Amino acid sequence: MQEKKINITWYGTASVRITAGSSQILIDPFFPFPDSRIKVAEDAYNNCRNILVSHGHFDHISSIGKIAGADTAVYCTKAPYRTLLKKGVGKENLRLIHVGSVFSVGDFSITAYKGKHIRLNAIDCLKAAFSRRVLQNRKGIIKKLVKITSFLERKETLCYLVEVYGKRILILGSLSLAADTAYPKEVDLAFFPYQGSDRLCEIAKSIYARLRPKAVLLTHFDDTFPPFSSEIDTSEIEDYLKKRAAVYKLRHGGSIEI
Repeated sequence: MQEKKINITWYGTASVRITAGSSQILIDPFFPFPDSRIKVAEDAYNNCRNILVSHGHFDHISSIGKIAGADTAVYCTKAPYRTLLKKGVGKENLRLIHVGSVFSVGDFSITAYKGKHIRLNAIDCLKAAFSRRVLQNRKGIIKKLVKITSFLERKETLCYLVEVYGKRILILGSLSLAADTAYPKEVDLAFFPYQGSDRLCEIAKSIYARLRPKAVLLTHFDDTFPPFSSEIDTSEIEDYLKKRAAVYKLRHGGSIEI
Protein backbone atom coordinates (compact mmCIF):
# COMPACT_ATOMS: atom_id res chain seq x y z
CA MET A 1 0.00 0.00 0.00
CA GLN A 2 1.39 3.40 -0.99
CA GLU A 3 2.28 5.67 1.94
CA LYS A 4 0.07 8.73 2.21
CA LYS A 5 1.97 11.99 1.88
CA ILE A 6 1.52 15.36 3.53
CA ASN A 7 2.22 18.45 1.44
CA ILE A 8 3.45 21.63 3.15
CA THR A 9 3.62 24.95 1.29
CA TRP A 10 5.26 28.10 2.68
CA TYR A 11 4.07 31.43 1.26
CA GLY A 12 6.12 33.84 3.36
CA THR A 13 6.19 35.19 6.93
CA ALA A 14 4.54 32.44 9.06
CA SER A 15 2.00 31.56 6.33
CA VAL A 16 1.82 27.83 5.67
CA ARG A 17 -0.70 25.49 4.08
CA ILE A 18 -0.75 21.83 5.14
CA THR A 19 -2.55 19.41 2.83
CA ALA A 20 -3.32 15.76 3.52
CA GLY A 21 -5.55 14.19 0.90
CA SER A 22 -8.69 16.34 0.72
CA SER A 23 -7.99 17.97 4.12
CA GLN A 24 -6.30 21.37 4.31
CA ILE A 25 -5.40 23.92 6.96
CA LEU A 26 -3.82 27.36 6.70
CA ILE A 27 -1.63 28.77 9.46
CA ASP A 28 -1.37 32.56 9.91
CA PRO A 29 -2.03 33.51 6.25
CA PHE A 30 -0.64 36.96 5.46
CA PHE A 31 -0.27 39.17 2.38
CA PRO A 32 2.98 41.19 2.45
CA PHE A 33 2.96 44.98 2.43
CA PRO A 34 2.66 46.33 -1.15
CA ASP A 35 6.21 47.74 -0.98
CA SER A 36 7.72 44.39 -0.01
CA ARG A 37 9.65 42.64 -2.76
CA ILE A 38 7.87 39.45 -1.58
CA LYS A 39 4.65 38.89 -3.50
CA VAL A 40 1.83 36.45 -2.75
CA ALA A 41 -0.82 35.91 -5.42
CA GLU A 42 -4.30 37.13 -4.52
CA ASP A 43 -5.70 33.62 -4.94
CA ALA A 44 -2.89 31.86 -3.07
CA TYR A 45 -5.06 31.05 -0.06
CA ASN A 46 -8.17 30.04 -1.98
CA ASN A 47 -9.96 26.75 -1.39
CA CYS A 48 -8.89 26.37 2.23
CA ARG A 49 -11.75 26.73 4.72
CA ASN A 50 -9.85 26.25 7.99
CA ILE A 51 -7.35 28.74 9.45
CA LEU A 52 -5.25 28.29 12.59
CA VAL A 53 -4.09 31.50 14.29
CA SER A 54 -0.97 31.29 16.45
CA HIS A 55 -1.35 34.79 17.93
CA GLY A 56 -2.86 38.20 17.29
CA HIS A 57 -0.04 40.27 15.78
CA PHE A 58 -0.87 42.04 12.52
CA ASP A 59 1.45 39.89 10.38
CA HIS A 60 -0.46 36.81 11.52
CA ILE A 61 -4.09 37.92 11.29
CA SER A 62 -4.46 41.22 9.40
CA SER A 63 -5.09 39.48 6.05
CA ILE A 64 -7.74 37.08 7.34
CA GLY A 65 -10.56 39.50 6.56
CA LYS A 66 -9.55 39.34 2.88
CA ILE A 67 -9.26 35.56 2.90
CA ALA A 68 -12.21 34.33 4.95
CA GLY A 69 -15.28 33.31 2.99
CA ALA A 70 -18.75 32.51 4.29
CA ASP A 71 -17.75 28.93 5.14
CA THR A 72 -14.27 29.66 6.56
CA ALA A 73 -13.55 28.63 10.17
CA VAL A 74 -10.86 30.63 12.00
CA TYR A 75 -9.50 29.01 15.19
CA CYS A 76 -8.03 31.53 17.63
CA THR A 77 -7.79 32.70 21.26
CA LYS A 78 -9.56 35.69 22.83
CA ALA A 79 -7.23 38.51 21.73
CA PRO A 80 -7.25 37.73 17.98
CA TYR A 81 -10.94 36.79 18.24
CA ARG A 82 -11.78 40.29 19.48
CA THR A 83 -9.46 41.99 17.01
CA LEU A 84 -10.85 40.08 14.05
CA LEU A 85 -14.39 41.00 15.05
CA LYS A 86 -13.38 44.68 15.12
CA LYS A 87 -11.75 44.30 11.70
CA GLY A 88 -14.94 42.97 10.17
CA VAL A 89 -14.52 39.18 10.28
CA GLY A 90 -17.91 37.64 11.00
CA LYS A 91 -18.60 36.02 14.35
CA GLU A 92 -19.90 32.98 12.47
CA ASN A 93 -16.38 32.47 11.08
CA LEU A 94 -14.62 32.49 14.44
CA ARG A 95 -13.96 29.47 16.68
CA LEU A 96 -12.73 30.40 20.15
CA ILE A 97 -10.09 28.01 21.44
CA HIS A 98 -7.66 27.97 24.37
CA VAL A 99 -4.59 26.18 25.65
CA GLY A 100 -5.44 22.49 25.81
CA SER A 101 -8.10 22.59 23.08
CA VAL A 102 -8.20 19.43 20.97
CA PHE A 103 -10.22 19.43 17.76
CA SER A 104 -10.40 17.84 14.33
CA VAL A 105 -10.31 19.39 10.87
CA GLY A 106 -10.89 16.73 8.25
CA ASP A 107 -8.20 14.11 8.76
CA PHE A 108 -6.18 16.40 11.03
CA SER A 109 -6.16 16.05 14.81
CA ILE A 110 -5.02 19.34 16.34
CA THR A 111 -3.92 20.15 19.90
CA ALA A 112 -3.27 23.70 21.12
CA TYR A 113 -0.31 24.13 23.49
CA LYS A 114 0.69 27.15 25.49
CA GLY A 115 3.29 29.09 23.53
CA LYS A 116 5.34 32.17 24.20
CA HIS A 117 6.22 35.10 21.99
CA ILE A 118 9.88 35.88 21.49
CA ARG A 119 10.83 38.72 23.80
CA LEU A 120 10.40 42.16 22.30
CA ASN A 121 11.86 44.57 24.83
CA ALA A 122 11.26 48.32 24.79
CA ILE A 123 14.80 49.21 23.71
CA ASP A 124 14.68 46.87 20.72
CA CYS A 125 11.27 48.24 19.70
CA LEU A 126 12.55 51.82 19.89
CA LYS A 127 15.62 50.93 17.85
CA ALA A 128 13.41 49.34 15.21
CA ALA A 129 10.99 52.28 15.15
CA PHE A 130 13.79 54.83 14.69
CA SER A 131 16.21 52.79 12.62
CA ARG A 132 17.94 54.29 9.59
CA ARG A 133 15.80 52.15 7.32
CA VAL A 134 12.59 53.47 8.88
CA LEU A 135 13.77 57.06 8.65
CA GLN A 136 14.76 56.57 5.02
CA ASN A 137 11.30 55.18 4.23
CA ARG A 138 9.08 57.65 6.02
CA LYS A 139 6.34 57.73 3.41
CA GLY A 140 3.19 56.20 4.88
CA ILE A 141 5.04 55.26 8.08
CA ILE A 142 2.38 56.59 10.47
CA LYS A 143 -0.34 54.60 8.73
CA LYS A 144 1.79 51.47 8.98
CA LEU A 145 2.51 52.06 12.68
CA VAL A 146 -1.17 52.55 13.45
CA LYS A 147 -1.96 49.31 11.64
CA ILE A 148 0.74 47.35 13.40
CA THR A 149 -0.10 48.58 16.89
CA SER A 150 -3.83 47.83 16.51
CA PHE A 151 -3.11 44.09 16.54
CA LEU A 152 -2.20 42.79 20.01
CA GLU A 153 -0.78 39.46 21.15
CA ARG A 154 -1.83 39.74 24.85
CA LYS A 155 0.49 36.89 25.88
CA GLU A 156 -1.74 34.39 24.07
CA THR A 157 0.71 32.82 21.63
CA LEU A 158 -0.08 29.18 20.87
CA CYS A 159 1.84 26.24 19.51
CA TYR A 160 -0.10 23.62 17.58
CA LEU A 161 0.52 19.90 17.29
CA VAL A 162 -0.99 18.68 14.02
CA GLU A 163 -1.30 14.90 13.64
CA VAL A 164 -2.23 13.19 10.41
CA TYR A 165 -1.29 9.97 8.57
CA GLY A 166 0.82 8.88 11.54
CA LYS A 167 2.99 12.03 11.37
CA ARG A 168 3.33 14.77 13.98
CA ILE A 169 3.96 18.40 13.05
CA LEU A 170 4.68 20.99 15.75
CA ILE A 171 3.97 24.60 14.79
CA LEU A 172 5.65 27.23 16.96
CA GLY A 173 3.77 30.52 17.01
CA SER A 174 7.00 32.39 17.75
CA LEU A 175 10.62 31.42 18.36
CA SER A 176 10.12 30.80 22.07
CA LEU A 177 8.68 28.14 24.37
CA ALA A 178 6.88 28.36 27.70
CA ALA A 179 9.07 27.10 30.55
CA ASP A 180 6.19 25.31 32.30
CA THR A 181 4.90 23.34 29.31
CA ALA A 182 5.78 19.80 28.25
CA TYR A 183 5.89 19.86 24.47
CA PRO A 184 5.88 16.81 22.19
CA LYS A 185 9.43 15.69 21.49
CA GLU A 186 10.99 14.13 18.42
CA VAL A 187 8.14 15.20 16.15
CA ASP A 188 8.47 14.55 12.45
CA LEU A 189 8.64 18.27 11.64
CA ALA A 190 8.78 21.49 13.65
CA PHE A 191 8.22 25.02 12.31
CA PHE A 192 10.77 27.56 13.59
CA PRO A 193 9.68 31.20 12.90
CA TYR A 194 13.10 32.85 12.59
CA GLN A 195 12.56 36.57 13.31
CA GLY A 196 12.36 38.95 16.27
CA SER A 197 15.71 39.03 18.11
CA ASP A 198 19.43 39.63 17.69
CA ARG A 199 19.99 36.24 19.39
CA LEU A 200 18.01 34.10 16.97
CA CYS A 201 20.57 31.35 16.45
CA GLU A 202 21.20 30.93 20.18
CA ILE A 203 17.46 30.79 20.87
CA ALA A 204 16.80 28.32 18.05
CA LYS A 205 19.59 26.04 19.26
CA SER A 206 18.08 25.90 22.74
CA ILE A 207 14.64 25.12 21.31
CA TYR A 208 16.08 22.36 19.14
CA ALA A 209 17.87 20.88 22.16
CA ARG A 210 14.61 20.86 24.11
CA LEU A 211 12.40 19.39 21.36
CA ARG A 212 14.79 17.28 19.24
CA PRO A 213 12.54 17.29 16.13
CA LYS A 214 13.46 15.02 13.25
CA ALA A 215 13.21 17.93 10.82
CA VAL A 216 12.84 21.72 10.96
CA LEU A 217 11.11 24.10 8.55
CA LEU A 218 12.37 27.69 8.83
CA THR A 219 9.73 30.39 8.40
CA HIS A 220 9.28 34.14 9.02
CA PHE A 221 12.90 35.01 8.08
CA ASP A 222 11.79 37.19 5.16
CA ASP A 223 11.13 40.90 4.71
CA THR A 224 7.35 41.08 4.19
CA PHE A 225 6.42 44.18 6.20
CA PRO A 226 9.16 46.75 5.50
CA PRO A 227 10.66 48.84 6.92
CA PHE A 228 9.97 47.05 10.22
CA SER A 229 10.85 43.54 9.10
CA SER A 230 14.20 42.44 7.71
CA GLU A 231 15.72 39.61 5.70
CA ILE A 232 17.41 37.32 8.24
CA ASP A 233 20.59 35.39 7.48
CA THR A 234 19.75 31.77 8.35
CA SER A 235 23.08 30.21 7.36
CA GLU A 236 24.36 29.73 10.92
CA ILE A 237 21.27 27.91 12.18
CA GLU A 238 21.08 25.90 8.95
CA ASP A 239 24.67 24.70 9.45
CA TYR A 240 23.90 23.79 13.07
CA LEU A 241 20.70 21.90 12.26
CA LYS A 242 22.07 20.02 9.24
CA LYS A 243 24.40 18.11 11.56
CA ARG A 244 21.46 16.99 13.69
CA ALA A 245 18.25 16.90 11.63
CA ALA A 246 16.79 17.61 8.23
CA VAL A 247 16.33 21.36 7.70
CA TYR A 248 14.17 23.05 5.08
CA LYS A 249 14.39 26.64 3.87
CA LEU A 250 11.89 27.06 1.06
CA ARG A 251 11.47 29.68 -1.62
CA HIS A 252 8.20 31.59 -1.42
CA GLY A 253 5.45 29.32 -2.64
CA GLY A 254 7.74 26.29 -2.32
CA SER A 255 6.58 22.93 -0.95
CA ILE A 256 7.89 19.81 0.72
CA GLU A 257 6.33 16.39 1.23
CA ILE A 258 6.72 14.29 4.36
